[in-house]
Order: sequence, then C-alpha cells, then structure tokens
Amino acid sequence: MPDKPRLIDADKLIKQLQDNRDLFAEDKFGSPSYNMGRVDSYHTMITWINNGHFDPDPPQQPDIKLWSKVKHKHHPSWGIGIFQEFSKKKDKALILWPDRKGMFGDRVIGYCQVEKLQKVEGEEV
Repeated sequence: MPDKPRLIDADKLIKQLQDNRDLFAEDKFGSPSYNMGRVDSYHTMITWINNGHFDPDPPQQPDIKLWSKVKHKHHPSWGIGIFQEFSKKKDKALILWPDRKGMFGDRVIGYCQVEKLQKVEGEEV
C-alpha cells in the first residue's frame, strides 16, 4: 500500500459514471433482474461517493504539546528533541535538538514536518 492515498476527484468520477450510465443498463443477457441489479449498483455507487464513503482519512497529528519530547522517524541519530511550536499551517514543528554532545546549550533549532515526528514517552532528554 502506498504511503499516501490516491486521491480521486469525486465530481469527475460521478460525471464519468453518469456519462456512461447506458453501460449499466445495457441488456447483456435479456434478463430484467440482471439489468435492474446493475442499475441498482450504479445508483448505490453514486450515493456512496456523494456521502463521502471513499474520502481519504484526515491527516493525523501526534499529540504534541509545548515541551513534548519527540524523535524524527527517519533520522533517529538526531536524538530526542523538544517541541517548541507549530508553524502557521500546523504542518511543521519547531524542534530544539541536542547538539552532538547531547546538550541543548547551543540551541540547535529546526523545523520538521509533523508527519515525520513521533512523540516519545518516558525517555530522558
């Protein structure tokens, strides 16, 4: 499964279905019940799309608050940092990272994408 969901424009999909609705009602086997089932499925699919059944999940942000301990998912060697603030769009976080000696004296600060951070519980900074 890919990291990001494939996003589809629901309006374009519905338009495509509606433009080709005759395919769903086409008499394939001369059976009225078969054709009716295809049409019912067609209407059910449009209803599901309109009701947001296939909408992607909203992005999940970790429960990070001021002074929370965090680590970078892709760069564990950076150590454990301390959350300072979110960017205006809330997509990035300002993190105070330890220097190479593990100290915070030099105030190594950097913005990281929130989705790449993981909250750390119970570890020493």
